[in-house]
Amino acid sequence: MEQIVLNAEQRSAFGTRSAKDLRNRGRIPANIYGHKEANVFVSLDSKEFTKFLGAGHRIVTLKVGAKDEPSVVKEVQYDHLGTRVVHVDFTRIRRDEKIEVEVPIEPIGVPKGIASGGVLEFPMKEVLVSGLPMEMPERISLNIEGLELGHAIRLKDLKVPEGCQFVGDPESVVVTVVHKKIEAAPVPVEGEPAQPEVIGKKKEEEPVEPAEGEVKKKDKEK
Repeated sequence: MEQIVLNAEQRSAFGTRSAKDLRNRGRIPANIYGHKEANVFVSLDSKEFTKFLGAGHRIVTLKVGAKDEPSVVKEVQYDHLGTRVVHVDFTRIRRDEKIEVEVPIEPIGVPKGIASGGVLEFPMKEVLVSGLPMEMPERISLNIEGLELGHAIRLKDLKVPEGCQFVGDPESVVVTVVHKKIEAAPVPVEGEPAQPEVIGKKKEEEPVEPAEGEVKKKDKEK
């Protein structure tokens, strides 16, 4: 895994107002904790961290002043729209200590089953991997070109990165091609009108037959 370094600024002000001010300045409040050391409260450049996270990275060395903090992303909090990172928690790690990290799965190619009218489903976009920090992959590449309609690739079918292990049910479905769902047209119930009556629409008035006396009166007027 590539070693990535992000600069972090230590912060001493806390609370909602302080966090809002940081975000307005293009920074993200964050915490570093673990290994029986004191928690460190920092802030990161929003653009740098978003780029780091979007590339699938999770392990990082945070440079806080003169100290390096090898860490792994533990939790990322987003705004109510789910698009903007508002807070990050990091856990300290050691080079010789195994960790567990959610690693993104990168599908490659177009499955054969798509040409047969199938639809691709991708329920497992990340897999939990256990291993040493420097052996941890940044992503798991998965060739899905040979996937037929009705077939699936499970966790046990993935190639395990050297020195690592997958954590989870080996039978869990990672990706599959299923039959396209076709919604059946609603069947009208017997005794009900085929089309609902539009409320507010006036019915056409039926012609009224004139009374016998009225007919004679009109004949006399002629």
